[in-house]
Amino acid sequence: MRRFLILILIYTLSTFPTQAQSRPVALELILAVDTSTSVDEQEFLLQRQGLAFAFSHPDLIAVIEGMGETGIAVSMVEWAGTGQQDTVIEWTLVNSQEASLNLAARINEAPRRVYGMTDIGSVIQHSVKSFEQNNFVGSRKVIDISGDGTSNTNSSVRERDFAISRGITINGLVIFNREYDLGELAEVDLIQHYSNQVIGGNGAFLMTAKNFEDFRVAILNKLIREILGTATAQLPKVIE
Repeated sequence: MRRFLILILIYTLSTFPTQAQSRPVALELILAVDTSTSVDEQEFLLQRQGLAFAFSHPDLIAVIEGMGETGIAVSMVEWAGTGQQDTVIEWTLVNSQEASLNLAARINEAPRRVYGMTDIGSVIQHSVKSFEQNNFVGSRKVIDISGDGTSNTNSSVRERDFAISRGITINGLVIFNREYDLGELAEVDLIQHYSNQVIGGNGAFLMTAKNFEDFRVAILNKLIREILGTATAQLPKVIE
């Protein structure tokens, strides 16, 4: 009998941390921010400020609070070339105005830690591992990838398809970088690259920003659509 009770105690202690730490949320969301060589310091700041603006915006806060106490879990990753990814904001529960404003403040202070080439497949791979290792259980999982260029190295199709097989949706936001403006054909190629090799999964969609200055409005609309889910995924724009 004593041995039986000891075994029960061992089992309880071994399983309790996982059960205690796993929190259900409506959405697990990774913000994947392009910090490759084509993004200069001002453009990085515009991305950072745009995300902070979005999580401070009353419309996005209203959507988050509409999720109820369950809320969403958010993490922010900077990415560039192969093996060049850094989680600058660990998984954070956001389920209220206060939590959203706190996240906005943290984003606004996040340092730039990554420089290099462009490998979208690597940030997808990094994100999949991050989902598997966090302490949240989301009804949906989304990687929000923003970028101004195509991959310099390998195709991201294999990593994208693997993520989809794990129930993850990948959405894209293409930023047209006027500093490296190669004309309308290059813009079409960039959109096709994201459409064919990056986005995928249930309700996946792609949006564009005219430039880095336009990023904050684009990312606000994108985040609202992502948090609301597939019911709004095909809407052309939520907020002007």
